[in-house]
Amino acid sequence: MKHHWTAFTVALGFTLTGHLRNRLAMGMTVFFIPTWIYVVRATALDKSITFHTSALGTEVTASMNRTIQISSALHAVTVIAGFMMFMATFSARDMDQRLVLAGYPRSHLLAAKLVALLLITAALTCYATGLLLLSWPLTQPWAVAAAMSAAILAYGGLGLMAGFLLRGELEGFFVVVMATLIDVGMQSPVSNPAGNQTGLTALPLYGPAQAALASAFTSTPSLPCSARALTWFIATSALAAVVFLLRTRHHHRPMPCIEPASTRSNDECRAGAVPLSQETPRSLAKDG
Repeated sequence: MKHHWTAFTVALGFTLTGHLRNRLAMGMTVFFIPTWIYVVRATALDKSITFHTSALGTEVTASMNRTIQISSALHAVTVIAGFMMFMATFSARDMDQRLVLAGYPRSHLLAAKLVALLLITAALTCYATGLLLLSWPLTQPWAVAAAMSAAILAYGGLGLMAGFLLRGELEGFFVVVMATLIDVGMQSPVSNPAGNQTGLTALPLYGPAQAALASAFTSTPSLPCSARALTWFIATSALAAVVFLLRTRHHHRPMPCIEPASTRSNDECRAGAVPLSQETPRSLAKDG
């Protein structure tokens, strides 16, 4: 038991170190989120709009300025989480392969990545929710935080899956940025007032976006709506685990025969019964 715990903690330490060394992601976390929220607060119109949250069945009347701040915060945390998970997974693929071939438990490496995602989710959620609270008093701050956590987990799982599937860094960055941009744009009541397009409910942010918007301005219960994004998290994480397990399979090959086939039986050749250290003196004796 102690051995397994040590293996997990070491893997988690290396995973977190990889995240902390991602200077672009750290810079985006510290500066991009508050800057994006502040720019929206300073430039967006402050008129009231009314929109319908189909997932909750309620109508919400809120300031356009504050509504865009919610959408911007969701966009910022999801793109950062997806980018962080992709880069950490992509850059560690070769090392993970070598560790598994050396006997390191694959389950511990996967568990470390998922626990790191949970820690990133907690940090980004607290940071973004705190920034929104500085802008105005949210009606249900804990429900808004829950919606952000679900959104981060959904796109963190997507980044994890992309890290195992894609071959280049640019490809992963493009996938994460474009996916979050399209998703947030489709879920925003400002850029998409109708919000009734076919397939909209299948997007990762459908539940969290509507839950965050409703919780920020009303007292409507929204936790089940936020939990809809967990389906994406479970599906992408499961697919990432399958790809990881397939790519780190052990391929056992028999040792090659050193002597000609005539001097050894077929069973001995397949089993590799005589090691190389014993073959060398024998061949030297024959030469002598």
